[in-house]
Amino acid sequence: MPPVKKALLIACLALAAVAAGLYLYWSFGNNHVLRFPGIVEIQEVRLGSKIGGRVARVLVLEGQELSRGQELVVIEAPELENQREQLKARVLQAEAELERIVYGPRVEEKRAAQAAADAAKARYDKMVAGWREEEKRQAKSELETAEADLKQTIDDLARVGDLYRTRSIARAEYEAALAARDRARGRANAARARHDMFLAGNRKEDKAEAKAAWQQAQAKSDELHNGSRPEDIALAKAKLFEIKAKLHEVEINLKEAVVVVPDAPQFDKAIMEVVAVRPGDIVAAGQSVVRVLCADDLWVKIFVPETQLGLVTLNQEVDVRIDSHPHTVFKGKVFHRASISEFTPRNVQSVDERRHQVFGVKIRVDDPQGVVNAGMAADVRIR
Repeated sequence: MPPVKKALLIACLALAAVAAGLYLYWSFGNNHVLRFPGIVEIQEVRLGSKIGGRVARVLVLEGQELSRGQELVVIEAPELENQREQLKARVLQAEAELERIVYGPRVEEKRAAQAAADAAKARYDKMVAGWREEEKRQAKSELETAEADLKQTIDDLARVGDLYRTRSIARAEYEAALAARDRARGRANAARARHDMFLAGNRKEDKAEAKAAWQQAQAKSDELHNGSRPEDIALAKAKLFEIKAKLHEVEINLKEAVVVVPDAPQFDKAIMEVVAVRPGDIVAAGQSVVRVLCADDLWVKIFVPETQLGLVTLNQEVDVRIDSHPHTVFKGKVFHRASISEFTPRNVQSVDERRHQVFGVKIRVDDPQGVVNAGMAADVRIR
């Protein structure tokens, strides 16, 4: 081969090599940065109450900066307030009842019960002992007197009867003597029954009744002296705990009548976005009344094709740019990768279709100046 042609061939090969190198560089070497369009999103919290009612006051305005524990909306709850007062009264009543049961009866009540038991015992002893000897002798004496009077009236009646038969006295005198005899006989019979009763003593039924009354009074006295049973004390305590628990439940619901900013770190820099109610509105239990944005809880969401998902890892550092500050590069870090794809058929059969299968990725942005706002378009570059 002539030297000139050989030199031209070598030059052509060199140019081809340079061209191939440039092609490989532009095709592969310059693609080490992945670029994805994204949107800035923010944590939005919808706040409401577990109870329903009429809105009494709205204490904030839209766009206002908030702080932890700040009151936002007040809901009227007169029913719960009345229930709370009723339960407070029931708590006082249950506490007094528990103290009464724990301390037991008063000393005066114990003394009165013992005195009643002693009186019942004395009545029973009296029933068992029967009548006194003096009463028996008195009954015997009354019987003897009545029998003597009866004998005298019988004799008088016999004498008057003889005179009446001889027509020596009037019939009225005879009838008076007859009536006197009958009265004397009645008194004698009464005195005899009284004397027999004193000799026989009290009936068994009366003794049994007196004994039962004494035992009942003594049992009542022993009950008061022994104090309250442990079961009664436990029951009173349980009732008190139950009423206190109901009161606590009502107080918790009353706290729900005021919608406040939760006491959580994410609300250190919160902004009121939407106030959905006005005074006088009726809200249902669990209904959202305001929407709060957590300004410090911002992120950029991008969608990465399945073919490039392996190049994005958790905690990977990325660069973020926004249109309002095109010359500022914000540092970000990947903190979430979706486990489920989006915008793709259920069955992906071909390799070409797989690039349409995307996964959501969230990137936390370091924004010390606070210039990144929700809804902004962002450009994410991943090395």
